[in-house]
Amino acid sequence: METYDAIIVGGGISGLSAAYTLFKRGLEVLVIEAAPEVGGVMRSIVTPEGYVLDCGPNTAATKDPRLWAEFADLGLAARLVPADRKGKRRYVLLNGKPEEIPMSPVGLARTPLLSSAAKLRIFREPFIPRATGGDESVASFFARRLGPEPAARLVDPFVAGVYAGNPAQISVKAAFPSLWEAEQRAGSIIKGMLSGREKPAPGAPRGPKMRSLTFNFPGGLAEWPRAIAAALGPRRVWRNTRATAVRPDGALWQVTIERDRLPETLEARAVILALPAYAAAGLVEGLDARAAAALRGIPYAPVSVVQLGYRREQVRHPLDGFGVLAPSSERRRFLGILWSSSLFAGRAPAGRVLTTTLMGGALAPELALQSDADLIAVAVAEHAAVIGAAGDPELAHATRWERAIAQYTSGHDARIAELERLERERPGLAFLGSYRGGVGVPKCWHNGVALADRMGDQLARRAEAVAAD
Repeated sequence: METYDAIIVGGGISGLSAAYTLFKRGLEVLVIEAAPEVGGVMRSIVTPEGYVLDCGPNTAATKDPRLWAEFADLGLAARLVPADRKGKRRYVLLNGKPEEIPMSPVGLARTPLLSSAAKLRIFREPFIPRATGGDESVASFFARRLGPEPAARLVDPFVAGVYAGNPAQISVKAAFPSLWEAEQRAGSIIKGMLSGREKPAPGAPRGPKMRSLTFNFPGGLAEWPRAIAAALGPRRVWRNTRATAVRPDGALWQVTIERDRLPETLEARAVILALPAYAAAGLVEGLDARAAAALRGIPYAPVSVVQLGYRREQVRHPLDGFGVLAPSSERRRFLGILWSSSLFAGRAPAGRVLTTTLMGGALAPELALQSDADLIAVAVAEHAAVIGAAGDPELAHATRWERAIAQYTSGHDARIAELERLERERPGLAFLGSYRGGVGVPKCWHNGVALADRMGDQLARRAEAVAAD
């Protein structure tokens, strides 16, 4: 039986980034993926007509130089497609009409999204007392600090766009830790964020300031996990292989898998469970019931993604931005409509436009679970109402994710603490996924790399201790 340095269960971007980091350190790794393709929810399709469809995450943004270096390693640097400058413009619905979100004090003063009283209330934020105790919700936190109008008209759609979540249930400490910490540290979001900015060390050279870049690839975001899998090679990435049990065996770990309908047991010095929380729960149930219960206590919101392709002349709106989000108070049947072909070049054939509509979420899960035909019909109707799309689209594609995005609801920190306890008690076992440390694609990549760095160091120290004995 071959003994691996690390077995990574789950071939999404979290698990692949951890595996690739360990691989570059010279460790022998194996990725176990139950699906026929890697990437998890990062699924991309290029249609015969030339539309590029991202059926899960549609964008990623980072200023991390380590990620740029990794893209160079993977041969992806030359394939990066940066977002168009107009992508900086983002819209939110107000009375059924897209209104640009203010991005400056002047824009805030002029925006029709907020009343004069609400605008003045925002400037009182530095003087609002900090909260003490309790696991406060996002809705409560921002209503208290900024006022009810900004919370309802700006924060509510943002939470829907990122988490597909209910702001009254999402924990601000878990979902927006930097803002929560800013209030705790300085008594104010504004003062805390300003005082928390990193200052260069005395005498340190001043280099160019890195700017965050929103990007994609010509064939969609799924090019990224596919490139990592190709770099690792088929010997280190087993598709159509399901892990059925994980258990300690002295200083090693045993992972039972099902491959080609046959059971097999593998050994490793470490195991990373890079799975959705509900899937990881089944693997640790026999090992630690408390950790399994914590994992099962993390809910996931369903989201459906509908892509529509129109002739440019069919759509009245200029589509001059990232897209439009819908506050729950607007009572629309979508969370947001991304203007994909405006954001990235090459998303649609010449003379065409492509949009991506997100439906469902924690507030309206039933909308995500409709049939393909019903999802498309709703999207077409909402396009007609919101951006003036006329007639039928020439392309329509729907993807349903019944458990799409982890929800950082009240008590999330306590649930993660149970996983941390088990990791301390069982060295060599680690949990990784979008339910921990952020749901965005760059966050998942970063968390996978950071975990692999720590695990690589731990494995090296253990090897040195054994050699010393």
